[in-house]
Amino acid sequence: MSRSVVNPGSLTFLPLELTDHILSFLSWPGDLYPLLLVNRYLNPIAERLLYRNIGDLSAPRAVRLLLSLVNASAARREIVKALAVDFSDNRVLFALELLVYRVLRLLPHLRALNVEVSIHENRQRALAWIFPRDAPFRLRSFSTSIRLHPDLAAFLESQPEIRDLSLRGIPAYASGPFTLQTSALPHLENFRSVHVDPDTLCEVISTRPVVGISLSLFSEHGYRALEVLARTSTPVRRLTILIFDALAPNELLPQLAARLPHLEALHIVALVQQYNLDMLLASAPLLEAFSGLRFLTFMATGSSCCELDDEESVAGQWARACPTLTTIILPKGRVWFAGSTGRWVHS
Repeated sequence: MSRSVVNPGSLTFLPLELTDHILSFLSWPGDLYPLLLVNRYLNPIAERLLYRNIGDLSAPRAVRLLLSLVNASAARREIVKALAVDFSDNRVLFALELLVYRVLRLLPHLRALNVEVSIHENRQRALAWIFPRDAPFRLRSFSTSIRLHPDLAAFLESQPEIRDLSLRGIPAYASGPFTLQTSALPHLENFRSVHVDPDTLCEVISTRPVVGISLSLFSEHGYRALEVLARTSTPVRRLTILIFDALAPNELLPQLAARLPHLEALHIVALVQQYNLDMLLASAPLLEAFSGLRFLTFMATGSSCCELDDEESVAGQWARACPTLTTIILPKGRVWFAGSTGRWVHS
């Protein structure tokens, strides 16, 4: 019986999954375009890698890609699982808004969507209409800088599978009320925000199983943003706080411990306040109130606590006050953890 000879050097000799894995190491998208033209075997693999996760494109290339999707076959559009477009440095004309809207109505298997626009465009007009309420996809991750608007709320209400949500908002922009139906976002697990007021934060997370939250603290809101964290249907386990005003640890940590004593991860980034060694050391007793805190980050843009011995002392005292801690990141970015001898060391 005749036996066909397989060229060992041919990619067709490899399992499809292995070929797919090898090609995934090529840079996206430049190295993948030529593969579309090599042969019939590599074409569908390269096509799948090119269109599965679309992002990190300049605005002109993003527009060309969106136009190609409008005219693409249904099979190609079904490949797209993630789409990210960034027009934050560009004017957004109505033709582009319409193009994004048309493309989103053609992607049945889209699971992650990120759309960025500039603050100027956000202030000029509402852009949330580009997210179709009757979209054929069911997102699990959604992120946008488009301002809060009833059209955006309606879109979120049409996406019950979203787990990760990021709404950045606009600095110093007084938008109208942003309301969601109580049945919306039933599976929401993580919510990230920047310029979002406490009322909107409450509207998004209340009665929902959110375990990870990122928010900003502004002096004009006091601690209202922290007060609404208790309204989730499950305890918040991971919290990231961006501080824009002067706020010392001895003010913030008691407020957090009173509301979220069961935090597992706390990340604080201070953009204004100056922190010194004495201030950080004095914060150690305040950590005793956290019963299960494992990861603690305290970053500051302008801190005089930068010597290696200083940070080691802070990490040791914090760990003694909160024995559950396993990782600490201090103002200058060093990562500290308990060494084999029990002494805290940095990476």
